[in-house]
Amino acid sequence: MTIHWRPMLRPEDACRRLAAALGISAGAAIVLWPKAALANAGIPMIVLAWPASWIAFVPVVLVEAAVARRVLALPTRQAIKLSLAANAWSTLAGIPITWALLMCLEMLAWSMLPMVGRELETVATSLLIPFSAPWIPSVGERWIVFAAGAFLCVPFFFASVWIEARSAGRRVPAADARRWAKRANAVTYGFFLVVLALVAWASHAGIVG
Repeated sequence: MTIHWRPMLRPEDACRRLAAALGISAGAAIVLWPKAALANAGIPMIVLAWPASWIAFVPVVLVEAAVARRVLALPTRQAIKLSLAANAWSTLAGIPITWALLMCLEMLAWSMLPMVGRELETVATSLLIPFSAPWIPSVGERWIVFAAGAFLCVPFFFASVWIEARSAGRRVPAADARRWAKRANAVTYGFFLVVLALVAWASHAGIVG
């Protein structure tokens, strides 16, 4: 009997396959999501933010690898491996877990609104608008979706820094890992935040449809 040995899958290859599988699955979820349900119940931003993060996965890995190469003085191949593993964890776990926590915070915040007096209800409602970013209500204006995405970049940034620093800390000293995670995510999430904010503003102003 002949035994065929399969080559061991390298961690970076496993991350790539996992990213591709999850990206396809998340994209299919958006396509198959009942449009009527979204129209009535609003939009859970995870169905937009998570697939978008997988679509941007490879460019983000390369950008953050370039930061690792510069900040940590790593060879290109090692920098890519570090960035790939760290971003796989932050995208796979960081974004959905952070969104779930924000969703709980949103529910808690809005559940406390009836406790506010009628004279302060308008002010309280305005202050609670940012808390609606995880699950935006049913609206007919597209700019709100982009604005919610821009707002979510902030908590996603902090979650990614924490997760990616822990992942990178397995390859480089912890202090260097934290320094890289902060700078790398400042570049990528800073870019996304600016783009989403500009699109939201342009959409609200009627410059773009």
